[in-house]
Amino acid sequence: MKIIKWPLIYFLFQFVLIFLLAYTYISSGNDVNLFNEYLSSKQIYLAFILAFIFIPLLIKDYKKINFDKKNKINYLQLILIGIILSLIYNVFAYYFNFLLKTSLFDNNHNLIVTLISTGLIGPIIEELMFRGIIYNELKNKYSNMKAILITTIFFAVIHMNIIQILYAFALGFILIYVYEKYKNIKAPIILHMASNMTTTLFLPILIQNNLIINYSVFLICLILLIIIKKYTKIFKM
Repeated sequence: MKIIKWPLIYFLFQFVLIFLLAYTYISSGNDVNLFNEYLSSKQIYLAFILAFIFIPLLIKDYKKINFDKKNKINYLQLILIGIILSLIYNVFAYYFNFLLKTSLFDNNHNLIVTLISTGLIGPIIEELMFRGIIYNELKNKYSNMKAILITTIFFAVIHMNIIQILYAFALGFILIYVYEKYKNIKAPIILHMASNMTTTLFLPILIQNNLIINYSVFLICLILLIIIKKYTKIFKM
């Protein structure tokens, strides 16, 4: 099906890149047990390769099926919502026993690399792919609700990690809502970036086992979200 074309190409391309790196690394006589560490050191280069190749291609395909409207986007509001959602979820999830001591991004300890790959490049590629192309393609075949549900499930499942799946599933509905509200792919990209960057920057601070501070953050963010909903137009179509 056309809707799985880009995710399939995207993940196959990553697999080929990693396979080539592994082949080169092992054939050079290096220790196989240290390959993950070697791969982590090359993540920034992989991220830039993926961005250079896929972002232009996805934009081109996106423009074939949909054109962004020049609606006024409140970027500050979207950034604030992304930050609040990330903080609420991470504090909430941390205190479930089966999610204890896990994080959304725990596979790379280099802050700059993580910010670039998951905070900037990842949201652009994922929003163009899922909200921009897959969601719009599904809307042409199914009802809006069915298109939203399929896109969100698909978006959640590809994250391959239980905590990421739960977060992506909840966030997926909000990202589609924001996209539909502004009719512009930049809106969900900005919210997605803010959410990912917040997780990367502040999660290590949140999970220091300080119950009072963590739940104070949770409560403050929840109140802010309620205020935003009540006094702004962001949640009004």
